[in-house]
Amino acid sequence: MVSGVGGTTAASSDHETNDQPTDADFQTRVAHLSPDAPNIDVYVDGERVREGIPYGTVTDYRDLPPGTYTIQVVPAGEDPAEAVLEETVEAGDVDSTLDGLLAVIGEVAAENQPLESLFLDDDNSPVDSGTARVRVLHASPDAPAVDVVAGENGDALFENVAFGESGYTEVPEGEYPLVIYPAGDRETSVFEIDVSLAGGTVYSAFAIGYLEPEGALADEPFEILLTEDSLPDEAESNEDEPEKEPETETKSGDKNAQ
Repeated sequence: MVSGVGGTTAASSDHETNDQPTDADFQTRVAHLSPDAPNIDVYVDGERVREGIPYGTVTDYRDLPPGTYTIQVVPAGEDPAEAVLEETVEAGDVDSTLDGLLAVIGEVAAENQPLESLFLDDDNSPVDSGTARVRVLHASPDAPAVDVVAGENGDALFENVAFGESGYTEVPEGEYPLVIYPAGDRETSVFEIDVSLAGGTVYSAFAIGYLEPEGALADEPFEILLTEDSLPDEAESNEDEPEKEPETETKSGDKNAQ
């Protein structure tokens, strides 16, 4: 069980990169999880590396040599001077088994939560064949802290996860009804989703959108965005794949009627 595990943003004021061989590159991806933000471009040290990412998209991984970088998030097609977010981040470690995730969360208009970026570790290290590793990231601007439970009367996988917090847990492979409750309240669930988790695989479950989209900044209802981050062969070999267009795997459940 994971309780209130927060993600951290690594930052540094030094503008430099490490001279590391290409086979030790750190892999990074981008998740656009801000419901009222337009499509975005991502710049690294002034160079556009991602283009036109729409809301609800988690991109593929791409290599980035370990080092310190200036990251800018810009409305698609705009000049970097119009960046809505700018962060200095430390990416990777030549000895690390972790990959990286740049998650854009919150709202441009900051009605519920301010726009921010999280630079998080992705743990795609090998998983036992009968076990799945699952990460949850709370990115729903108007949702309270939540508990994530396996089934209506099941065990809590995550407890008291607040907006912007993230954590991992491991579960036996299989099919699960995941039920999301307000933290500490098992009376009325706010969302349910059936998932099938394969052994040896790493997943991320992003809680996005609005619990109450009516009258919100964008008509984007609450959903769970589920991605396969690493399959068994990928975790063991850690080989690079050809780059492809940004894509995501989405599995949505039904919000319960109150």
